[in-house]
Amino acid sequence: MKDLTHQLVERIHILERVIQGIEHELPNMPEGRLNISKNPYARQFYQVLPSDAAARRVYLHANEKELVRQLGQKDYLLELLKTSKRELDSIRAFLKQNLLFSSDQVYQNLNEARQSLVRPILVDNDTYADMWQKQPYEPNPGFPEHLIYSTKRGELVRSKAESIFADMYFEMGIPYKYDYPIKLANKKTKYVDFALLNIWTRQTFYHEHLGRLDDPGYLLDNMQKLDQYREVGIFVGKNLILTHEIDGSPLNMKVIRQNMKDLFGLS
Repeated sequence: MKDLTHQLVERIHILERVIQGIEHELPNMPEGRLNISKNPYARQFYQVLPSDAAARRVYLHANEKELVRQLGQKDYLLELLKTSKRELDSIRAFLKQNLLFSSDQVYQNLNEARQSLVRPILVDNDTYADMWQKQPYEPNPGFPEHLIYSTKRGELVRSKAESIFADMYFEMGIPYKYDYPIKLANKKTKYVDFALLNIWTRQTFYHEHLGRLDDPGYLLDNMQKLDQYREVGIFVGKNLILTHEIDGSPLNMKVIRQNMKDLFGLS
């Protein structure tokens, strides 16, 4: 129910922006409407102007293509304005009636004792995200002495950049798991910096930050790791996010944040 309500509210915001934009643009459009008539040889365009008695048509010549285009755009905007207002009224009426019901609520409405006994099949996004977050895993046991940077979620990570990313995901409401184990084709385990959940698509993404690309040994190790990820279906363009920094090329968190908003469907 929350998911449907969220989508409808987002649609309201989109329609309100469309309506506002059209109403701002229409006063600058030419007067009248466009009429198109066909003869066996070509289309003929007319500007239909209001008058005291009845609408009159003015023939538009070949050198008036821009006026034809503007009138065509105006007709489109008027129709879009009408249908957008109708859709907006329908959504608001639907929400006002509070008739939303979802089978996703069946599991959520169970008490804690009953929830512990069942394997849920259909749950809402918030419940799914909570279940995903609570799934246990063994984080990277190596170099615990390097866990010195604290995050807003109250955990320790190994680098300043990782703490910045963790705090960004926390603030944006993107569920994440730090130092997440990846089983490789050779049965060994590598640890990716972050596993992330897109709550709308319920797809898991992985984020690897490459922080020392100017170190040849570090670069080689990570290129080999990326090859190993690819063997188990984790690669850029599908489900792997790569970020990097190097002397002279620092992190641009403003751009990265916007990229994440686009990728995870956040407004």
